[in-house]
Amino acid sequence: MKSNNGKMLRAIIACLVVQLCVGILYLWSALKGNIVAAYGWSSAAANMVSSYMIFAFVFGNLIGGFINDKKGPKLTCFLGIILFALGIGLSAFVRSAALFDVTYAIMAGLGSGFAYGACISCIQKWLPHKRGLASGLACSAFGLSTVVFTPVSNILMNANRGADGIVNFVPVFLTLAIVFAVLGLIATAFISLPDEAYLAGLNLPKAAVSGAKNFTLGQAMKVPAFWALFFSIFFINGTWNLCVPLIKDLGMQRGLAEAIAIACVSFTGLTNAAGRLIMATLSDKIGRSNTMYVLCGITFVGAILMTFIGGYGYFATIALIAFAYGGPSALNAALCTDLFGPKNSGTNYGVAMLALGFSSIFFNWVSGSILHASVENVTSTFIMGAITAVIPVFLMLYINNYLKKRK
Repeated sequence: MKSNNGKMLRAIIACLVVQLCVGILYLWSALKGNIVAAYGWSSAAANMVSSYMIFAFVFGNLIGGFINDKKGPKLTCFLGIILFALGIGLSAFVRSAALFDVTYAIMAGLGSGFAYGACISCIQKWLPHKRGLASGLACSAFGLSTVVFTPVSNILMNANRGADGIVNFVPVFLTLAIVFAVLGLIATAFISLPDEAYLAGLNLPKAAVSGAKNFTLGQAMKVPAFWALFFSIFFINGTWNLCVPLIKDLGMQRGLAEAIAIACVSFTGLTNAAGRLIMATLSDKIGRSNTMYVLCGITFVGAILMTFIGGYGYFATIALIAFAYGGPSALNAALCTDLFGPKNSGTNYGVAMLALGFSSIFFNWVSGSILHASVENVTSTFIMGAITAVIPVFLMLYINNYLKKRK
């Protein structure tokens, strides 16, 4: 049993290191201004990079989910780290927005998705009796990546800034790619799944280990609760997806100094990670639905405040929205396993996660093309964000009722 516990700790720590490496989805706000200055892109093209990356990330969850359910997390994470590091490395040599979308957004986003889903599934299998905590651990490490790599990226950019203020991004992206590849591949070597002896030693009820039923993807998609979960993910992420491209620039427009606005980006990683760990763990105690209602309320209040708040109040509001965004990221992974069992969790949650990609593209498109939002005009955008925060409440009421009937 002691050897199994050691194996468990090595596997969980390895998954957390991989998550830390591939979690730079939300770093774009810190890079965007210097990229635009260096390459002469339009603001609209720069804003869409994060949306394309999130969209690729969720497709990576889907593809990686199939691989993970068939071949296991070690191979899935290995492929994810290679694709992720290669995408970041190739970004050093492209200047057009279209090619950058292919390397940084699509390749790196896909690789990140491969590893993300595999790590969540792996830790859940080691901690079948604490699925909220398992998802929270995996997702919080992913969120902490922004905290770690925002200052690292700023150091690299300042070290490679010319006299004209323009950053040479070749060494920046190459350095990041090497760091991600080395750390990620070393960690992947220690990833494994529990054996029957370990699970038997937990002395858990059979349902806690295997689930009442393990649904295939086809079976899950025939259950209305699957689509309630899908659209809950779509709407609850709307507010944060609207915030991501604007954090730094809107913060400066609302009265923050540039250094504080950059720090705001980094701090959202901390509160994002805290939301993932705290709220997912809390859901093991008070239930997934009750936890989601709290997160919807926080997001709603944050969206309303974003229509007018400035200064350090803006800083605090962004941090609050990031916390509330982090919670569902971990909560939904545990909820999907509660609904459809752990056996095919990689595939089932991978399909549900497609909603995150659609959310990112859709809400940013509506904000830019229909509401014509800019840092000077975001009121209508965040009113929309407040509305989207309410809809998941009704979807969670349905899911909760479904689970009660099934039990």
